[in-house]
Amino acid sequence: MKNLSRTEEIDLAAKYDRSHLQARCLHRVSHNRFFLIICRRFAAEWRFTMQVFTFNLNDAETSKLIVTVANVQPFMAATPALIHVPGGGFMFCSESDTTAIAGRCMGRGFGVTCTYLYPVAKDYRFPQVVIDLIKCIKSLRDHSKEWGINPRQIVISGNSAGAFICMSTGNLWNRPDIMKAAGCTGDEGKPDAMILGFGPMFCGQQTDDNLVYVPNGNLVGPQTPPAFFHHARLDQLVSVYQTIAMLDAMERAKRPFGAYISSSGGHGETGGVNRFKAEDGTIGPCIDDWFEQAWRFLANHLGIPQIPQMMPMMPPMAEEGMPMMPMPEIPENSVPVKPEDMPLGQADSLHMPFSIGFFDKDFTELE
Repeated sequence: MKNLSRTEEIDLAAKYDRSHLQARCLHRVSHNRFFLIICRRFAAEWRFTMQVFTFNLNDAETSKLIVTVANVQPFMAATPALIHVPGGGFMFCSESDTTAIAGRCMGRGFGVTCTYLYPVAKDYRFPQVVIDLIKCIKSLRDHSKEWGINPRQIVISGNSAGAFICMSTGNLWNRPDIMKAAGCTGDEGKPDAMILGFGPMFCGQQTDDNLVYVPNGNLVGPQTPPAFFHHARLDQLVSVYQTIAMLDAMERAKRPFGAYISSSGGHGETGGVNRFKAEDGTIGPCIDDWFEQAWRFLANHLGIPQIPQMMPMMPPMAEEGMPMMPMPEIPENSVPVKPEDMPLGQADSLHMPFSIGFFDKDFTELE
């Protein structure tokens, strides 16, 4: 895959309180006493940036992977990554379709979220859309060290037409002709798990030569990764039986699956952020009805910790044996905070110092 350009860099140092990064703690030994230094003021020395890259997957530039890297070095731990494939009836697709699920995945620790924009309308071709998605997965693994990705925790998700592309990728990734076209020799193009919303899983597809019917339920096998499905029972565009048939196929093949089927709502509503009121007065579903369930499904099958972990007390060590993060200088007119002084602002002293790791020694009070 060719990296054409870095399209955007968002400077977060002044915009976001990255407390989980700024509040990393160091223990320092001085005269046999431990001092707890909370590095809140490191933001002045570090630049926290979110990077966005665009990769073109074909010469016509009609197939793209947009990668958003929120991980910041030094990486305390490798994180899961998400590639979302938008819906649009094979006629259009938009990066905005990624927003809802990507935001929730980032809130659960996904450090890299991506959108796969595939060719549509007259440019749409099967299985090229599958081959390109496999290239996307391979690219994340190729950049896993650079972007802080756990290469065994790459999730693909899709809505509607995008769900079909994801399901087909999960079923076909290990076929020799598909692997060769994607530049793979092993499982570097395999998705580790899938989230599939209201997709036409048994569907006709346009190839270079003719139309081909793709019965995804019949293609499920040992190669198919764990999958979570969501759909609305009253969907008038893509029948809920498409998803029910896939659940049956996954169970027959003894493949792990989870599902949420709403009793109300129409096509696309389980993937939306807002709820809609139907003519009969019922309130439709939204993504928040099932995302927690899907998250637990992913965590169980990918080995992602579900209980908050303790932040490491020491930063990674550089090769020469020194911490990668600099020790902060003691601000003028202040003294280091001792462990027994934490938390600051206790009942007997409501004074909160300017620098959270140090007490103010000399100061005047505003009147």
